[in-house]
Amino acid sequence: MNTRDLAYFVQLVDLGNFTQAAHHFGVTQPTITQAVKRLEDEFGTTLIHRDQSHAALTVTPAGRQLYRHAQTIGRELTLAQTEIDHLQEEKIRFGLPPIIGTYYFPKIAGRLVAAGLTEHLVTQSGGSDTLLAMLKNGSIDIALLGSSGPLTVPGLTVTPLASAPFTIIVPVGHPLAQQSALSLAELADQPFVVLAEGFVHDQALRWFTAADSIRPNIVYRSGDVGTVKQMIAQGVGIGFLTAMAVAPADGLVTIPIRQPDQPRFTISAVRRTDLVLSPTLRAFQDELTRD
Repeated sequence: MNTRDLAYFVQLVDLGNFTQAAHHFGVTQPTITQAVKRLEDEFGTTLIHRDQSHAALTVTPAGRQLYRHAQTIGRELTLAQTEIDHLQEEKIRFGLPPIIGTYYFPKIAGRLVAAGLTEHLVTQSGGSDTLLAMLKNGSIDIALLGSSGPLTVPGLTVTPLASAPFTIIVPVGHPLAQQSALSLAELADQPFVVLAEGFVHDQALRWFTAADSIRPNIVYRSGDVGTVKQMIAQGVGIGFLTAMAVAPADGLVTIPIRQPDQPRFTISAVRRTDLVLSPTLRAFQDELTRD
């Protein structure tokens, strides 16, 4: 079977027109017609009902079934080509979210340098959700991802590395700064400055507020943790961050959250399970996950 025929068939179903499908690939219309005929002969069934002019078509149930599988085959072939190219280049496409890059990665960077691995890195920054999608489609090879609790994703190998609690953040001198612990219910009227939607912190904050049945008064969101901390320090609002993201120099106080069975900010090394590891990538993975 010619995989090009499958690509022609998928595009034909997507566009619903032989002429447009031919134009997409820069081939003649009979080329698309012959591809469909070869597939119908291969599977022994009709895949497309078309009129004499080929101006309109109807996909049969068998055709819809083949279409779904052909889409998967196309994605897997594209991914295979990408991963083969990566193996030949000896580069490691590495995903690193900003918070983990700032507050966790420096702790392990020294041993990566000592092993001569950092020179192979092509680092992609982004939120954990974005990087997770890039792992799935093969755009990156391995990533350090944050999650609200243990991360479980079919098709991915996940190795937990570290975790830290989520906390309430206030400036030194704030009326709440001396509290030993707080619940979100006690903060229902407080203004919050938090990270943007799509960050792991936003998912965790929704868990805590749902547990206490409150809707937080969010006055500002930012995609930059440094900006969030500066605004908290200036008294714009209180914050919600992992304790890992707060350093003594920030002039902020972390207050534990009073809630049983709460999620923690968890950092994991993540890669596709079926990815064939080059020697360099294997060494990098070993260094990331070494105790």
